[in-house]
Amino acid sequence: MPKDQNDHTISNGPSFHANKSGAVNYQLPHIPYLRMRFSLLAQRDSHLPFFKGSLLRGAFGHALRRTVCVMGPQQPCETCLLRRQCAYPQLFETFVEGEPPPFLRGLDTAPRPYVFEPFDQQQHYRAGESLRFDLLLFGKAIPLHPYAIYAVAQMASEGLGYKRFPFDLLKVEWQEGENKQQKEKGKQQEGDIEPRTATGEIEWRLLYDGASKRLHENPSPQLVSAITHSTVSSAQITFQTPTRLKFNNTLTSEFSFRMLAFKMIRRVLELAHFHLPGASLDWEFHDLLTAANSVKITRRQLQWVDWERRSNRQNTEMKMGGFVGEIVLEGDLAPFIHLLRTCEIVHVGKGAVFGNGKIACETAP
Repeated sequence: MPKDQNDHTISNGPSFHANKSGAVNYQLPHIPYLRMRFSLLAQRDSHLPFFKGSLLRGAFGHALRRTVCVMGPQQPCETCLLRRQCAYPQLFETFVEGEPPPFLRGLDTAPRPYVFEPFDQQQHYRAGESLRFDLLLFGKAIPLHPYAIYAVAQMASEGLGYKRFPFDLLKVEWQEGENKQQKEKGKQQEGDIEPRTATGEIEWRLLYDGASKRLHENPSPQLVSAITHSTVSSAQITFQTPTRLKFNNTLTSEFSFRMLAFKMIRRVLELAHFHLPGASLDWEFHDLLTAANSVKITRRQLQWVDWERRSNRQNTEMKMGGFVGEIVLEGDLAPFIHLLRTCEIVHVGKGAVFGNGKIACETAP
């Protein structure tokens, strides 16, 4: 099987080639996603961690299991006869069923089909103040959004943080796709991943109302726009949250664009493999990595940010630090735009479910 420059094994799959002009023609899968925006109100003065992604993810998992599990807390999911039909393992603890693909041999769980995106690092909330965050669901997890909403409502009322500060779920909004006016007039900005109204504002619709405790509509999934770019020679990537890239079992902020592209491709393909049934996946992306060699990082302004999370399962504090900052890329970036835009949604690196590895990309001709 082919390997990348860092000796990471890549499983065999359908092959692809560069065309006669030398351009790389690689089809990256489209990951459907649903972005939900949660608004919670503090019932009393509260104090939460600086990085809230781990807190939200942990509380969400406990509330989700209590909500949907009919077998009781003593039943391990690994041996539960209902695990293939249960919303909890499908959302929170995805298992590798059957013979795993070569790239995940030795692992019994798969990438999770969700990402938490806390808005800020605010720690102190006065009574009546709003806590907001986004939760993104991918692929076949999207129809499970009512379970996710109910679990968030439960975790909020039960309290967040080590002192269990209570919150109320005020509302949930969802980010709607391009409206008819945009599609007809073609007003979506090139490279723009957020759907906008005709006036340029991001379109949000009410999904759940906390007062009535009811869903208002059935949201439709979005796809990252597959905009073609004839020439893109420069891009700035901003790592907005701590990003953890591991090469040769070592976390580092010293990487080439090829190394970064490899991590991004794997992230997208693994999500598609486990959470996009029937997707046609191409694991032979050597030509794309070869093209990445010509893209250079001409500026690197990165700094390491440390934070810790408590693992109840391992009963220990775990370091979750990563780098934040910016890099500037120069070279032929046209083959990588869809990849970069997709990773703006799905994140990159370890700890993505907590909100780690959130990036933003700005391109120039």
